[in-house]
This record gives sequence, C-alpha cells and structure tokens, in this order.
Amino acid sequence: MRRLGVAAATLLLLAACSPRSAKPPAPGATSPTAPGPTYVAVGASETTGVGAETPLREAWPRLLFRSSTPSNTVFVNMGVPGATVAQALRLEVGPTLDLKPAIVTVWLNVNDIIAGVPAADFERDLGTLVRQLRRNGETRVLVANAPPVDRLPAYLACRPDPPSSAPPCRAPGGAELPPPDDINRLVDDYNAATARVATAQGATLVDLHAVGLAARAAGIEDALVSGDGFHPNAGGYQQVATAFAEALKRSGPIS
Repeated sequence: MRRLGVAAATLLLLAACSPRSAKPPAPGATSPTAPGPTYVAVGASETTGVGAETPLREAWPRLLFRSSTPSNTVFVNMGVPGATVAQALRLEVGPTLDLKPAIVTVWLNVNDIIAGVPAADFERDLGTLVRQLRRNGETRVLVANAPPVDRLPAYLACRPDPPSSAPPCRAPGGAELPPPDDINRLVDDYNAATARVATAQGATLVDLHAVGLAARAAGIEDALVSGDGFHPNAGGYQQVATAFAEALKRSGPIS
C-alpha cells in the first residue's frame, strides 16, 4: 500500500486529466470552447477511487467534477495510493502548481494515522501543503478532515471485542494500528489540526468526520464501505462528493 512510483502517478495523471466531454464537434460546427477553470484533486487511494467497482467513474472527485463545476472545467486527479501528507508534498504539489488550478481538493490523513505520524508533524506538513496550494489566495482549496475509522470492518476484524491475545492489528501496509480509544483520540487530534490549518491558510474545511457519524447514527455506515473493509464503495464516495459539493457551494461561485 505504501510503495509509491512516479510512473504510476504519471499514468494516473494521464488517465484522469480530462475535459467534461470527449465528443468531437459535428461537421461544420465551430471550435470547442476554450478550457475553463482547472480542478485538481490531491490525495491518496480514496481520491483515486480504490474500493469502487469503476474508480474512474465513481471516485468522489470525478463525481464532484461532474456535479459541481462549470461545463468547461478541466479535471486532473493527482491522487497517489498510499500517500501521506509528506509524500504528497513531494509527488503531488509541484505538478498541481504547474497547472495553476482554480480549485484544489485535499483529502490526506488516513495514511498518516496508519503510519503513526504525530499530530504535530501532520499539522506542520498539512499547513505547508495547503499554503503552497493556495498560491497566495489564487486557488480555492477545500481540505477534508478524517472520518471515524474505529468501526471499519477491516479494523474490527483484527480488534475483537473483547480484545483477545491475537497478534497486533495491522494496516494493509503492515503498520500496527492502535486500539480503538487511542485511534479515536488520534483522529480527534488530527481533525483539530486540520481545522487550525484551514483557518490559518484560508481554506474551506470539509467535515467528513460529521458525515461518518451521521451515517453511523442512521445505521448505514457499513453499507458505505467496500469489500476490502477499509475504503468507501460507490455509495460512500457519493457521500464524500456531496460533502465536498456543499462546501464548494458555500465557498462561492467558480470563475
């Protein structure tokens, strides 16, 4: 999960960079309209749509692009599976800045939690990432906090209740995961850090933690998780896209 490759990132970029419509002009028609604003999604496996049956169609940034951006928007998905914030700073920020985007979405936290990155280090790196992406206020940045992870099927499968003497619970990349109380405290610390970064850098916060708790209260949390027990499925990605769409709408019109 945690091995990254520049070649893979390049393939994802080439596959994901697209205008909304690929239809050729009809005979005799005028030239297509010039490209409009550019929207770039920065993130990890959730941003590329891992867990959906057809990621290129069902990943939440693609849904957001289709539903909530102008028809001439150019969309680029920079997500790299397994990326932490520190890795996204190295692999995703530079190519994103080259595009001079009008909108950037950021969902980076779960891999840092899995890797045991201290909340202070996460906050420092996330602040640097958002500040650079903001381009002195020229880019609108929407940054998501961490959803609740303590009841993900993949987590519960290796954290029986009551706890047993089984081997430590490990993430797909091999890192040992903390027990539920500790991981909830870490998520809370990360989310407080994310809120501080959003305020300090003039970004828009997207509260995916509240979305997850609302799904839990409605009894649909498990129905939004893919077969791997870890990533969202198509329904889960729709919920994420809706949360980003609402935040984007609150942040004002796109020009």
